[in-house]
Amino acid sequence: MMKYIFKIIFFSIFLINSSLLLSQVNNFDTEKKWFLGVDLGVQMSGIKSEDFVQSNYSPMIRVVGGKWLNSSFGVQIGYQGRYFNTIADNDKHFYNFYFFEGVLNFKNLILKQKRDNRFYDLVFHAGLGYFQNRFYGNSSIHYVLGAANNFSLSKKTKIKLDVGAIVGWDIYQGDDDILPNLSLGFIYLF
Repeated sequence: MMKYIFKIIFFSIFLINSSLLLSQVNNFDTEKKWFLGVDLGVQMSGIKSEDFVQSNYSPMIRVVGGKWLNSSFGVQIGYQGRYFNTIADNDKHFYNFYFFEGVLNFKNLILKQKRDNRFYDLVFHAGLGYFQNRFYGNSSIHYVLGAANNFSLSKKTKIKLDVGAIVGWDIYQGDDDILPNLSLGFIYLF
């Protein structure tokens, strides 16, 4: 338990210090800093060869809200859930996952063009989250990470293709576990 508390405190201090540092160099357009997103996709439990069976796939929903601190770095909070399947049984393993992530627009970091003039952005996100396993009746802290391919539809809307995962200990089998996912989403900037 202390290990998880230490990780949360360390990660929070890191994000706060990063945002304070980045706010000092924040010289991008003040419009469209906030964003909301909704993703729908599929997830599976595990990444071993025996996990790639049709009965192991399940639907996934993710809702996020966040703020860009400058043209390359931001933060977001979100929810992911409903249930996942396993190869061990035929039950739906319901869960709620609430998370906090740092967001990096890799293309804006490398290229110094104005961010609103691009059709495509590559965005990485990583953080920590609170995982409520309603099937087993327990809760724990896990990592979340991913990469999103964002395609602009207009100045305020984007479509996103996201590949990500929840990574942690004892999500469903009592040791190192992973819930990889693939989703298609919509982002609204304001």
